[in-house]
Amino acid sequence: MSTILYWFSGTGNSLHLGRRIAQRLGEAELVPIARALQDEAPPRLAERVGLIFPVYAWGPPRAVERFIARLPAGGEAYLFAAFTYAGSAGSAAKVTRRLLLRGGLDLAAAWGVRMVENYPPMGGAPAPEKQQRICAEAEPRIDAVVEEIAAFPRGHYHAGSAFFNLAGPTIHRLFLTRVATADRKFHADDSCVHCGLCERVCPVADIELVEGKPRWKGRCEQCYACFHFCPAQAIQRGPKTKSQPRYHHPCVNANDLIVRENA
Repeated sequence: MSTILYWFSGTGNSLHLGRRIAQRLGEAELVPIARALQDEAPPRLAERVGLIFPVYAWGPPRAVERFIARLPAGGEAYLFAAFTYAGSAGSAAKVTRRLLLRGGLDLAAAWGVRMVENYPPMGGAPAPEKQQRICAEAEPRIDAVVEEIAAFPRGHYHAGSAFFNLAGPTIHRLFLTRVATADRKFHADDSCVHCGLCERVCPVADIELVEGKPRWKGRCEQCYACFHFCPAQAIQRGPKTKSQPRYHHPCVNANDLIVRENA
């Protein structure tokens, strides 16, 4: 059976999960959502379609919402989601299913995997030793998830607590209204080496280089790829992130996340 796995990732957690799923299913095509959004034609469907993404404020990233809105309605595709999160998956499965239903599609099943926290406004990534421990602890859960996915069940939805399921959609919607322009708090300090990696790794072309330094354009996804992959740790969010550890999944590098055409 044909399988397409559409993925979105800022630090590589979700890409790693997508790769593991693809490896288990075999013959699965991994397609970056950021690249698919550049295409004029609607996204392709297959007999099985997976949505792989990180949880932002208890729901999918804004780019994933835009992608879901472009999926062609109808058909018999088995649609599933697999997402990564740090604190709680919240209402991610619930919100994703609602988005699909608007387009005449449905979510057959959803799974979540706890991975390393990496959101600077909430304190950022833990120390490197803890990062390694959490990544190692996530592997058995990934093993279990990919085996469950390979059975293609229906009606299995990874859910948060009753509170998160009730309040999550509202909090997630409020978060999305402020995402794009939250980049006004970003800047590159004097340690910037003018390498341009931040511009290339941004999944939505939100960064342009002005005299070799990044400038953000107000259409951010809050994935923090620029922040975590900067080789000089020059990119900051406000005045308090200089000392925060940076993080990316150890099996993913910056080149893996340079997915836009002409990036």
